[in-house]
Amino acid sequence: MQSRLPQPPQRKFCAAWLTLATLMIAVLTFAARAEEPESLSPVVTIGVVADNEPYTFFEGRNPAGFSIDVLREVASNSNLVFDFRAGSWPDIYAAFLRGDLDAIDGISWRPDRAEKVLFSEPYHYREIYLMHDSARPTPTIEALDDLQGLRVGMVEDIFYRTEFADAGISLTTYDSLTSVVRALAFGWIDIAVGPKLTMEYLANQAGFRFLELLGPAPLQQYSGEDFRIGVLTDNLNLFNQIQAGLNAVPEEKLQHLLQRWQEFGGLTGSAGTELALSSQQRQYLASLGPVRIGFMDDYAPFSFTDGGRVRGLSVDIMNRLVDLTGLQAIPVSGQWDELIPMLKNGDIDVMANMSHRPERESFAHFTSPYHIIPNVIFTRDESLNYRNLEDLKHYRVGLGAGIYYEETLRQLLSNGTLLSFHSQQPMFQALASGDVDVVIGALHSGNYWIRQLGISGTRIAGELQLPGFSGEDLRFGVRPALAPLADILNQALTSITPTEQQVIETRWLGASNQPSLNTAELVHWTDTESLWLEQRNREIRICADPDWMPLEGVRDGKHTGLAADVLELFSQRGNLRFRLVPTSNWQEAIAAAKDRRCDMFPMAMRTPERSVYLDFTSPYLEVPNVVIGRIEAPFIQRLNELEGGRVGIVEGYAFAELLRKRNPSLQLVTVESEQEGLRKLQNRELIGYVTTLATASYYMQSMGLADLKVIGRVPADWSLAIGTRNDEPTLHGIMQKLVLSLTPAERTQLESTWRNLRIEERVDYTRFWQILSLGLLATALLVYWNRKLGRLNRELAEANTALSRLSVTDNLTGLGNRTYFDREFSNSFQWCLRHQTGFAVAMVDADHFKKINDNWGHEAGDRCLESLANTMREHFRRDTDRLARFGGEEFVIFASYQDADDIKARLNRFREEVATRRCDTCKDKGIDLTVSIGLALGFPTPEHTSAEYLRLADQALYTAKRNGRNRLEVIPAGQTSGPDEAEHPKA
Repeated sequence: MQSRLPQPPQRKFCAAWLTLATLMIAVLTFAARAEEPESLSPVVTIGVVADNEPYTFFEGRNPAGFSIDVLREVASNSNLVFDFRAGSWPDIYAAFLRGDLDAIDGISWRPDRAEKVLFSEPYHYREIYLMHDSARPTPTIEALDDLQGLRVGMVEDIFYRTEFADAGISLTTYDSLTSVVRALAFGWIDIAVGPKLTMEYLANQAGFRFLELLGPAPLQQYSGEDFRIGVLTDNLNLFNQIQAGLNAVPEEKLQHLLQRWQEFGGLTGSAGTELALSSQQRQYLASLGPVRIGFMDDYAPFSFTDGGRVRGLSVDIMNRLVDLTGLQAIPVSGQWDELIPMLKNGDIDVMANMSHRPERESFAHFTSPYHIIPNVIFTRDESLNYRNLEDLKHYRVGLGAGIYYEETLRQLLSNGTLLSFHSQQPMFQALASGDVDVVIGALHSGNYWIRQLGISGTRIAGELQLPGFSGEDLRFGVRPALAPLADILNQALTSITPTEQQVIETRWLGASNQPSLNTAELVHWTDTESLWLEQRNREIRICADPDWMPLEGVRDGKHTGLAADVLELFSQRGNLRFRLVPTSNWQEAIAAAKDRRCDMFPMAMRTPERSVYLDFTSPYLEVPNVVIGRIEAPFIQRLNELEGGRVGIVEGYAFAELLRKRNPSLQLVTVESEQEGLRKLQNRELIGYVTTLATASYYMQSMGLADLKVIGRVPADWSLAIGTRNDEPTLHGIMQKLVLSLTPAERTQLESTWRNLRIEERVDYTRFWQILSLGLLATALLVYWNRKLGRLNRELAEANTALSRLSVTDNLTGLGNRTYFDREFSNSFQWCLRHQTGFAVAMVDADHFKKINDNWGHEAGDRCLESLANTMREHFRRDTDRLARFGGEEFVIFASYQDADDIKARLNRFREEVATRRCDTCKDKGIDLTVSIGLALGFPTPEHTSAEYLRLADQALYTAKRNGRNRLEVIPAGQTSGPDEAEHPKA
């Protein structure tokens, strides 16, 4: 074995140098790699124009916009990362030419630029368009001369301004396109000129759904602006990467992105944030019980009372939140100065039309805003041009009492010139009568009252803009005791899809809520429209649903139903003819429209899918959307109660598309026709069928389907309009004019027509003659059959009587339900009016009932309500006494009387017995229960209404609860004092 000898020092030295050299080479190699040219890095700096909505802008630190979305698609396809650098166009273009930026967005090709810049293919053409107010429609504009006599607005110093000025057009210029769009909404100009996408985006973001594009601006040189990506000529590799990435973006994707920004502000139209409530939140909602929602009853179009119902944009938003969360909501309507004290005292739980102010945080938790309204200056003074509050110093100014900016205005204006009103109608009546010179109010609400009251000569003098106030922010305010509910509502608001928000806003803020043309003579055609009609021999081809009566149908080859009546009116008004294209069902009609075999649908609802091939006029008819079930099926509050079962709807109907997106867990089954759907429901193949109230009533009657009934309401109505082929914009303009020509009386008549349609019974005598010819045997059989039929008819009559009774009876208490109340209340009032006898309405509410449910459970609460109803029946047995469960723990008693003291004494005896009778809950101990009662009574006159009595009784009830509960409070009908000054009988 050899021994290892020590190595010489020289060898150790050489080895050390070799190791050091290896390390140095490695370091140098790493350094060389680190110093590779930056041009090979995937990060590319690109210049974008700041504040260029909706193309390029910043939300905080994050870039957003249509162009940003396109650039992100390009980056994804080309394996690049864009570093966005924002600035004004002159700044970023100069930086790009200096080489400080690798690329630039939104650059248009020009010969002088092509020497230094490589241009991508255009990904968008920014077209210059005209926009008008559909409530004040203007004729089609084909040349600049057609704008003579119109007020035209555009951005100052815009590059196409000279073309308009040289043509002698009267121009008004503004500092921004936002100001131009608002000027059009306020009626200061007739036509707005600007980029198509930007104007639509700004109008939709501001809620100006009544502003519509009129058509391209009649410009030659500046009719469009191409959007491209530019790279300097010395960076060919980067240019090729970007162009390849742009080529890989499908045209459908570009159109989808464009629609997102055009209609939905950059959001996806069909997808909101999914509502994912925690288990604690769901338990909280389950234990919450009914929630009282306060709505102002004179704040149209956001909330107002119409025919005893609260309607409006705010109501539709809340209905959607109820649908999403399962919340039980009871609407309470009133004036602002009535509702706010009720919120503070806990008599209502949520206020729907409320703006955030720091001083209100002590009694309300606020959601995010669901709509922001501009506040404007309404006046009849032609000389007033509002710039700031100094301009109002010498005017008498009216505004709503308690409005969030009232205190600020009182500090800036002397109290002598500022008059507050407790409701909207008297405020605008004061403007009409000259008692005030100016009214400050929300744009849409003010326009509504000006139309309702017919105040001529009213104009908007300016927009109220105060530091810290961007507009009237509509939110839901929740009382602090229900703070978790505010968070739940806020989450639900984010789950409302942009499509749903757009449908709601268009319904209440769109052209259908703007003034209509008043007479048929006002409908006239432009030269373009006349030429279009003459080329087609004034004939328009229509497709229709053959089986959608009474709204629309085809009988013996002829168009019939309400839609046919509308077309007959339009035919006379516009000197037109409508020719029916025959189809066997609705699906064939849709296919014919897609193939352009017909020009329009006379009655259709806008959906995203149909908007691909149709344009829609303003809606001219609203029809309730309902769910039909078998006679034994329970009533439903929400559609999700039908989950797990098959629900039918006609294939191709608008709500089939909308329900699939809104209620994806619903098992929808499509059928070919209304009759097929109802038959399948009758045969138990379906548990529910979605249709309109009008068509359901018609076919159930005509088909003799007595074993079906309405079991629920879909939280959205059919908004029916005319759908025209979207490759014929002239046709859309023609039909829009005709729809706008419908007067309010004609619209009302259309609605009443479908409600009052009846089916004529026809007797077929053929079988009679056949039976007669059979002789004596047939006669004997007929006698036998008649006897059997008589028995069946008696049984059917008994069943119908029982069914009728059940349909108006509350399942729990056996008292009348809301349907019973709606039927009997007005009848009782009219009877008292005719017989000149007293009419009394008492609202009865179980005190602290929520605590009973919370502490003892809902079963015990139900027992208490049954006991309360039994006591009520014992005390009110007279023929003219009417009892109904109004909702939750609230009941209503209405009756005629001769002696007011007698009705008060009966109510007090009833109240005292409720307090002494303990509820039997099948437990060791009963539950103590008391009631508060609000009574309105008086002798009706023609000036009174039944709704007025109910409102006064409701006010008296809240007074009773505010004064300690377990008491009776009385307000005589016709009294002008508030509830606190009403009569207070000893409790």
